[in-house]
Amino acid sequence: MSHTLITFLGKGPRGEGGYRQACYRFDSGNSYMTPYFGIALLQELAASGDPADHLVVLGTGSSIWDALIYEEIKEDDLWLKLSERVETGAVDDGLLEQVSPLVEQSFSSRGLASRVTLATIPFGRDQKEQVNILRKMADIVEPEGVVTMDVSHGFRSLPMLGLVSALFLTRLKKVTIGGIYYGALEMTEHGMTPVIRLDGLLHIAQWLNAMSGFLKSGDYGIFAPLLGDRAATDALRQAAFFEKTINIQQVRGNLKKARQSFETLKAKDPVFSLFADELLELTSWVEKQRFAGRQLAAARNALRARNYVRAAALAEESMISDQVARDGGNPDRYWDRESARKALNEATRGVCHGAPEVPARIYAELRALRNCLVHGIPPGKNSFGQQKTLSSEDNLFARLDELIEKAERIINQAS
Repeated sequence: MSHTLITFLGKGPRGEGGYRQACYRFDSGNSYMTPYFGIALLQELAASGDPADHLVVLGTGSSIWDALIYEEIKEDDLWLKLSERVETGAVDDGLLEQVSPLVEQSFSSRGLASRVTLATIPFGRDQKEQVNILRKMADIVEPEGVVTMDVSHGFRSLPMLGLVSALFLTRLKKVTIGGIYYGALEMTEHGMTPVIRLDGLLHIAQWLNAMSGFLKSGDYGIFAPLLGDRAATDALRQAAFFEKTINIQQVRGNLKKARQSFETLKAKDPVFSLFADELLELTSWVEKQRFAGRQLAAARNALRARNYVRAAALAEESMISDQVARDGGNPDRYWDRESARKALNEATRGVCHGAPEVPARIYAELRALRNCLVHGIPPGKNSFGQQKTLSSEDNLFARLDELIEKAERIINQAS
């Protein structure tokens, strides 16, 4: 698996010195004296046993390329050409392609990187240029590898761009982000410059994305990759599977297992603590005692995700579960459910839109909607105004919402 370090180069003091020398200190206790934090990070990765085999340096046409590689180029004519181009802001990829092999040879001989890519990017002044920067990274990075990022040098917009690019690369190229680093020169004390990791911001962004995805899909498995707990991860993935197969009892059991880990994770993971309460609220329906109530809660989740087939099916099944409970049966037993279903079907004979909102009336409309949605056909009868309900998404959402609310009142009355 490839490991790529992406670092940025900005405009700074030109000439041999380049950026100011700093002693960058990592959490490992290692420190490195260099004017370029990316070089310190390259050394630290090698020392940690997870070296980057590909160094990517991105800068504009006027970045201080000549200062960065002053020690690496032994060809005076090429270095002078590069320096002149930096002066006029005219460095391009064609020139950097001539320089890259020389830098690569120098870095490879020191055991720091076997591949070096130097490439230009636009300033990122508008959306088009920002997109072009992301596209450039995607073209360079190998899929399904590890990417570490350094956002220390360059424009002050780079930390935000680095965060967005990390999200972009994980989605588009399926890479794993090894870390996002910032050498905090302005925090230097007693000759030591601290190294800050910005991974937490990426983790927060991933959680926000997952929360948004869950509200659209109702898929608990979205959260699984973000949890550092194997038991919770496995339970959420199982819950996601059983949710798709409308096996609410199994969903409940697995969510209860996951919820047991949430409090521990909340105390251990500061990022998770930001979202723990909302996640606990989203899964709180598992504590409902009645089988029918749990099915209705799952129906609401499905409706929120605009999964109308699942919402109608779960709401219909909740009415059967309620009838089983009224008959003194077990809602989790097949034959008890079949008996209740037959009783409700018999009670719905002749029931239409104007009938009182007794359980059979609500059940009949839910059954009619479910059948239309499952079979993908228009209603043969219009007993409950299904033609209007199914004429638009807004009508369907609103009516299912009303029916679920009416079913909740009926079930709560029986509690």
